[in-house]
Amino acid sequence: MAPPSRPTLPPPSKTRPALTSSSVSTSSRVRARKTHSGGLPQAINTNLSAHPRTDPANALSVLRKLLTSLPSRIGGCQYKLTAAEHALSLHLISIIDPFVYHGVRALAPNPVHRKVPSAPATGLTHQPTEILDAILFHVDSRKDLLNVALGCKRLHDVVFPRHFDYRVIRCKVSSISVWNHLIKNRSLARNVRKLEIIDERASTPRGVSTGHKGMLVPRGMLQRDTDLDSTDDEFTMHSKQERFLAAALLRMTGLREFKWSCIHSPISIANVWPTIMMRAPNLRSMEIHDNLVFAPRITVEESSDESSDESGSDSEGEGSSSTTPGMTVVTAPSSLLEMTKVVFRSTSHSYGTAKQPDLGHISAMLHQCANLRDLEITYVTPRAGGANGSSRARPLADEFLLYSRWASLTTLTLANLRCATSAAPAAFLAGHPNLEVLNIDMGMHSNIIHLSDGSLPRLREVKASKDIINAILECPCETARPLESLKGFKLSGHSNNGCAVSSTRSVSDATFLGNLKRASSTIRSIELVGWHEMEDIRRLTACVSSIQHLDVGRRLGAVGARQTGANEKGTTNGPVANIIEWTELLAMLPELTTMHGVKFFYDVASAVVGAPILSSSSPANGLWSTSNSNSSPISASASPTPPIGGAPSTFGPAKTQPQVSMMERSRMRKNDEIAGVLAWKCRKLRRVDHWEDGSGKVIVLVRDHGNASEEAGVGKDKVRWEVRRVKH
Repeated sequence: MAPPSRPTLPPPSKTRPALTSSSVSTSSRVRARKTHSGGLPQAINTNLSAHPRTDPANALSVLRKLLTSLPSRIGGCQYKLTAAEHALSLHLISIIDPFVYHGVRALAPNPVHRKVPSAPATGLTHQPTEILDAILFHVDSRKDLLNVALGCKRLHDVVFPRHFDYRVIRCKVSSISVWNHLIKNRSLARNVRKLEIIDERASTPRGVSTGHKGMLVPRGMLQRDTDLDSTDDEFTMHSKQERFLAAALLRMTGLREFKWSCIHSPISIANVWPTIMMRAPNLRSMEIHDNLVFAPRITVEESSDESSDESGSDSEGEGSSSTTPGMTVVTAPSSLLEMTKVVFRSTSHSYGTAKQPDLGHISAMLHQCANLRDLEITYVTPRAGGANGSSRARPLADEFLLYSRWASLTTLTLANLRCATSAAPAAFLAGHPNLEVLNIDMGMHSNIIHLSDGSLPRLREVKASKDIINAILECPCETARPLESLKGFKLSGHSNNGCAVSSTRSVSDATFLGNLKRASSTIRSIELVGWHEMEDIRRLTACVSSIQHLDVGRRLGAVGARQTGANEKGTTNGPVANIIEWTELLAMLPELTTMHGVKFFYDVASAVVGAPILSSSSPANGLWSTSNSNSSPISASASPTPPIGGAPSTFGPAKTQPQVSMMERSRMRKNDEIAGVLAWKCRKLRRVDHWEDGSGKVIVLVRDHGNASEEAGVGKDKVRWEVRRVKH
């Protein structure tokens, strides 16, 4: 019997025993002690070429080794760099600096090739926030900012809190919380591009934009009045509002557009102008709607006695001044070289109007705008019976026209002003050879004006009286003027004996039309204010047969004259009585595309516009036939859309048939015939007046081109009339 076998023991393990935490810390301290004592020196290559700029991770590692070796040095060399090491450290910092923002992403190895470091990201979104904010500062348009913000979340977080909500601010002068917010945040105030001060009586809630009258403020602001708005004295309140507004304007260094529509406030734009001069060097456009800007200026001698008694009444802030309309304005010595467009308009309100309006404040403001290109000064006569007893006098512009000159002025509008003589406007027009658009409405002692030779050589469009236009046409020029549009004049008409009505203060129609005929080669558009007889329009069309746009305005009243023009207010909305006479007259204009001032079509209810007629109109007397789908919907596009009022059309099946009365059917057939006559007589005519005044609609003649008939010689083209809305 065999002895039992002994169990075999496993061989002794050759693995090292596990180290405890105490042993690990002891070994690390030993290694650190050896390193600091110089037992294991770290060799660092101080050659600059050995550290390429394309490897920021290696540069960071070398710089770390260099800095950690400083405490291990002995004696006076501790924490000191040699000259070579100092140059190496500067070189390494210059390599790391552009990549500091990337952090771990820039230093992470390539996941595909671990030995090759990944290329650092250099896109716009990887730039520091300060760099992105500086870049977006140069983007003025809110639409462009919105497109940038839609790129990614990082750009969105920079655009919306700091730029998008601050590009346009629209509020009242009394919105002290807005001005206080901009005063405290200078970096946000510099992002404002357009500032609009609206009327104090606007009742739109803050932060809500409902057109041009709504308030628009940054969404992150406090949307209620603060303790800054409370005051006990009304005069102190207005002084406080002006002081806060001026302080906020001092911080809007990036302002481009400024609009002032503060009508019912004692604060005038003349008080704010010195602040704008100091802190808005990049201002390009300014629009002022204020009656106080037309108030006469008071000299220092006149205002010193009045202000001596009230010198201690308001002592808040530096440079505090009275807010009366006649205050003395001290303009800053600087100038607005970027200003290109300025608009001054008064309002019909009686508040702030003066008995004798003046252009003194306007002249002082415009004196600082040397590179002005677009200027408009419009004075609106206030309502009668104002609280201050204002009269209907107009500002005198002789001094302004004699001493104001801008070499780059191209567009000029002067409305409802007066001159003592015609020499001032003649000198002003002669001193601005770059004028291209002229709109002048001025009353003079003598309407006859004489321009010097060569005046207005670049004029393209003029809106003025017949006398001023005649003076421009009579003025000789070396090269032909590119005059294309004439507006704002009226024809005086004829007397019963057939002689032209003339006056010593105005030129006759015969003289004017003779000069117009000599310059008719370039004229393409004419817009009249009014006319008397049909013969006036007939003689006008004979002089300018190549015009494309004609607006005859309204027919002026004449004793015993027939109703041959457009219907006046209060009469029926039917078409003009003598359609055949008008079509024969318009046939003399082969290039005519637009005709205004005469209604040719019958009034048709919008509910039946587009309803099909059972029997289409047939050609008669050689006229063009019209389509049985009379009117298309109101639309500015050429794409098919459903008709007005849900009426059926040829674009889809008809679901409901509107009830069309016999009178409406008759009117629509008459409109078809009129459209055929107009299209036959005026081959290029496309747009005429709608039967409703002020509706923003026109009637468009649409031609469906077809093949020509060789036998009859008449085109098979069909014409239909459509109602469309005019886009302004």
